[in-house]
Amino acid sequence: MALGTPGRRLPIPEELTDFLTDLLGQPATVSKSTAIDFFDEDKVFLTGRYLDDKDRLICACIADIPLAATAGAALALIPRETVNEAVNAGKLDENLGDNFYEVVNILSKFLNGPTVPHVRLTEVVQGVPEDAVALMRGATRRKDYVVTVIGYPGGKLAFLGI
Repeated sequence: MALGTPGRRLPIPEELTDFLTDLLGQPATVSKSTAIDFFDEDKVFLTGRYLDDKDRLICACIADIPLAATAGAALALIPRETVNEAVNAGKLDENLGDNFYEVVNILSKFLNGPTVPHVRLTEVVQGVPEDAVALMRGATRRKDYVVTVIGYPGGKLAFLGI
């Protein structure tokens, strides 16, 4: 980033709380979290990859399976039992996966603005891919959150960006 270029602004918990409550149609709360350990072998993560116009990874949205399943289920009023099944399986079924993709796609509104290069969601992948790990090491911005949604287990979410 060139000297004097404004950095990419990441959302504050209050913005995410309002946004997720409106999007999911369920009361949600978002608070700051300590840095999430993406290398914890006991946890499974999903990574939304946001690329710029030159197809470079500029931002990532990383969620643990409980949050991904929660967001995917709450978006379509899918029962909590389906979330529990996904958490136990360590992966989302196609329906939850598609719904979570939509949530992550809509979250891109927080990553774009008039003073930073536009990014777009290209995919959501299981795990934390190597390019996201590299982004994590070079990120100029990172925010970690704990998210709860009434009636669902909730989980953790992080945004990384340059």
